[in-house]
Amino acid sequence: MDKNDYMMWLSRALGYNKKIFNILKCFGSPEEVYNSKRETYLTVKGITDEVADKLISAKKNAEKWCDELKKLNIEYISLLDDRYPGLLRETCDAPVGIYVKGQLPKKNEHCISMIGARRCSEYGKRMAKKFSSEIAREGVWIVSGMARGIDSVSHRGTLSVGGKTIAVLGFGHNRCYPSENRELMKQISETGCVLSEYPPDTEPEVYYFPQRNRIIAGISEALIVIEAGKKSGTLITVDRALDYGRTVMTIPSNITSMSGVGTNELIKQGCPVVTSADDVFFEIGIEKKKKDEKKKVNISDDEAEIFNLLSLEPKLFDEIVKKSQKSIQDVQYILTMLEINGLIEKLAGNRFVKKN
Repeated sequence: MDKNDYMMWLSRALGYNKKIFNILKCFGSPEEVYNSKRETYLTVKGITDEVADKLISAKKNAEKWCDELKKLNIEYISLLDDRYPGLLRETCDAPVGIYVKGQLPKKNEHCISMIGARRCSEYGKRMAKKFSSEIAREGVWIVSGMARGIDSVSHRGTLSVGGKTIAVLGFGHNRCYPSENRELMKQISETGCVLSEYPPDTEPEVYYFPQRNRIIAGISEALIVIEAGKKSGTLITVDRALDYGRTVMTIPSNITSMSGVGTNELIKQGCPVVTSADDVFFEIGIEKKKKDEKKKVNISDDEAEIFNLLSLEPKLFDEIVKKSQKSIQDVQYILTMLEINGLIEKLAGNRFVKKN
């Protein structure tokens, strides 16, 4: 066992408990705590019979827990390890350690968290995909919570451009919530990382997710809110981020959208509004990589006419035909050409939008 293993034993024995830090001050190292006897524990202020019993009992399982992590290809990285995320370490309530599957960002790499509503609008999904993919292309890690809605789209948007993303779980690695994200969870761990402060077999519980949110807020230098309702759990993460001194940015929502009430309220409170990835880079001082200019796509007047009828809000095929006053066959052909040229995207339900 190494220093991380001893810290894992201590955290699993006592859970997230401030007593851990007091115990470490008294003993000097987690290894020294592990090697001490029950009577020695009881000489330390704050260690009751119950706490001493927990420490002794957990010793029986310590090696089994270490072997389990090796089989699952999971590392426990404690506060004593240089690889522990620097920004997270600085927070007042940082986890004693984190279970990590995959690779953590290097010290010189940037992380930005993206969060929002589970029941998000089509607009919210498009914004999550747009911002996550454009930011990830610049080598910035995208952090989110792998929940339904904005979180999942943000992870997938990052992966779609070969970017790296971190999924912070409110349960253990052997579980998956929502269950349909199991394949997404696997893909994230292969290129980025999936992390949790909870042991592998920990079931998802309601009260774990607010705790999870402090990691999402603490591990990144900035937070982007895409959609949040009036009483959204997203706002808990915002409060944490502001407590940690992080930059909180918002993407404006339609004022008639209930899923964006909380987001627009943040704008009123003075959170910076971002409408492009460049705005995000400006806010946190990231310089974009220089790239070759994209070749301009030449389109016909008829194609331009149809293109100008579209926006980032989905439009039905029948609506496009009606507004263009062209035949169904002509509109079908033009939409196909615009899609081939990468200018528009076809969505489910025969709907079309401009591509980001």
